[in-house]
Amino acid sequence: MADEQMMMNGNEELSNSVIGHNNCFSGELRSDGLLRIDGDYCGVIKGYGTVLVGQRGRIKGDIYAKKVRIGGKVKGTVYALERVDILSTGKLVGDMYTKRCQLEEGMTFTGKGNILPDQQLEEIFNREVKNAPKISMEDF
Repeated sequence: MADEQMMMNGNEELSNSVIGHNNCFSGELRSDGLLRIDGDYCGVIKGYGTVLVGQRGRIKGDIYAKKVRIGGKVKGTVYALERVDILSTGKLVGDMYTKRCQLEEGMTFTGKGNILPDQQLEEIFNREVKNAPKISMEDF
């Protein structure tokens, strides 16, 4: 099954999170593990993990991640430290900044594809992700 192929191999991911079909979320989400979107998401996703957008998944907003794999629809800017894959069922309306990308036959991409060196991508992530505020749980 194509969705199962989207899952990552190995133990590189720290955690798994899912926004399932018929679910929606809006806001800013920090994810340094594996995040799978099969529902609707509106907002910004920031982190050093992997974002998988399933065939039914829809994102309206920017994504900052180590890897991004799109099988559904994304409207926004995608920043990936390592790679962006747009599957045959995927649609990206927006710009892409990454080191590598793979575009399958049948996918839709409307925007600018920017292949950047590691140093430029790291500068973007240092500015936008590394120093992004995290929720303090000290008073919890």
